[in-house]
Amino acid sequence: MELHPTRARTIWMWLPIVLILVGSAACVSGGLGDAENRRNNALRRAALAYELRTRGGADEVLVDFGHLEWRDNLGFDGRTVWLNPFARDEYLALRDPRHSYIYLHFPQQMEGDFVMEVERGDPSGTFKHRLKLRLQDGSWVVIEDEAIP
Repeated sequence: MELHPTRARTIWMWLPIVLILVGSAACVSGGLGDAENRRNNALRRAALAYELRTRGGADEVLVDFGHLEWRDNLGFDGRTVWLNPFARDEYLALRDPRHSYIYLHFPQQMEGDFVMEVERGDPSGTFKHRLKLRLQDGSWVVIEDEAIP
């Protein structure tokens, strides 16, 4: 079955317009998984604020994020590097080991709460711990801080 040339031209004319409109609607709505993005970034902000308050600052913050997530301001004044799964290993292999860092791993849901592994590193070595976060009165709060051997 062949399309009449006029009909084919009409389809090719409208297809880019429809794709642009659909893409614009996705951007305006905040993208796919907007509630999940907001939650994950709120979890990251809470974990980072706790980490800075408890253990002090660092030269940079490294953040794991998914392919469909958008990046947000986490409240860190220094350099923030967002690591998607494809670039993570390459960046970690090439980063300057003289700089200290806080590495926020991807948040995982566990029994209604969320758990986030946090790694700190500097020229003297690395230290890993697991933060458990719970939603209390509309804000995420660290309720448990456990060292990971």
